[in-house]
Amino acid sequence: MQSNNGIYKTIDLATEGWNIRMEQLKYGIIAIGYNRPECMIRLLRALEIADYKDERVMLIVSIDNSGRDDVWQAAEKCNWTHGEKVIRTYPERMGLRAHVLRCGDFLEEYGLDAVAVFEDDILPSPAFYNYMRQAVPYYQDNEKIAGISLYMHRWNMIGNLPFQPAYSSRDVYFQQFAQSWGQIWLRQQWKQFRKWYEGENAESALNQLPEHIRQWPDSSWLKYHIAYCVSEKKYFVYPYEALSTCYSELGENNVKTTHFQVPMQLDATKEYCFTMPDKESVCYDCYFERMYMAKYIQQEEIKDSELTVDIYGTKGINRTRYLLSSKRYSYQCLKSYALDVKPHENNVILDVDGEGIYLYDQTQKGSIPPQNDNDTMTYYYRFNRGAYWLFRYKVGRILRRLKK
Repeated sequence: MQSNNGIYKTIDLATEGWNIRMEQLKYGIIAIGYNRPECMIRLLRALEIADYKDERVMLIVSIDNSGRDDVWQAAEKCNWTHGEKVIRTYPERMGLRAHVLRCGDFLEEYGLDAVAVFEDDILPSPAFYNYMRQAVPYYQDNEKIAGISLYMHRWNMIGNLPFQPAYSSRDVYFQQFAQSWGQIWLRQQWKQFRKWYEGENAESALNQLPEHIRQWPDSSWLKYHIAYCVSEKKYFVYPYEALSTCYSELGENNVKTTHFQVPMQLDATKEYCFTMPDKESVCYDCYFERMYMAKYIQQEEIKDSELTVDIYGTKGINRTRYLLSSKRYSYQCLKSYALDVKPHENNVILDVDGEGIYLYDQTQKGSIPPQNDNDTMTYYYRFNRGAYWLFRYKVGRILRRLKK
């Protein structure tokens, strides 16, 4: 039965007598739903079979008010044998943004150090908890970290082109792009975000985002978390091997597609090697462009503050003196690089001569560089020109309809 405060609670008897040591971090999982019982069942079954190392983990199922109880019934029937299960419901509809933000506040309410968060169209890897319990202690006190992603992007939604992060000797890279397709929130970092969100600068910070993100609907909470990363110079930690994937089910803000499905790491015994975000790490901005590229440019003494990296060609007007871009402009071209090696920034890092990427001095006029035979459509894709445009048209339609 529902209690007066809208909380359903089911306690697994196996947790009786379980004592948490004071020095042990307390982890939780949040499953977020609204009106899709089948999706909630799929998510909760996947969470049940994950490997929790014989540890007790709290599960919170948060269901926004849709005027029906089928999602609650599905959540109540699903087994959770790994600790305490709490089902939260609400007397009125909150909407996606308010609902998700409320879920983040469960960190403080339930005394959790970190939570793994999954909306009902996300599929977690059985190995996600192994990654979580290694990553959280490493990053929980780092002021540069806003959260930890379980998902790994293979598509740049800003440039509408494939994305592949550069490899490193570590198992993670960093990006000024918050995550909603499987993520870990840490208590102190979430408190800092919430304080920023309630402040007077949150709305104006949206102006720093790519136009594609700014156009997301008012129901989007994610664009605020991304704006927080950008304005406060913070990062999400991203795994090179995803621990969650996205179904993109048909719903309030989504269109059904498998385009954002990615391969997942399934090994729950993997030992991870982490690092901190700095100029020697692999870092990307909210446009999916590599940061700290100035040190790789051999021809000029350029500082990162003087350089705009826009190889995808999505940033539009920029105000730095130097520009690294695949677009052809009538500025003085100091150096040109091939568009051959992948990922594309490696053409600059490895100093590959050719045409396709250009280093401009925007204070000086020059002639437009010659057209590169290996243009973006043949560089990023392995099919012919006609198929490329058909594919990109369809993906563009998906991205315009897929809103957070």
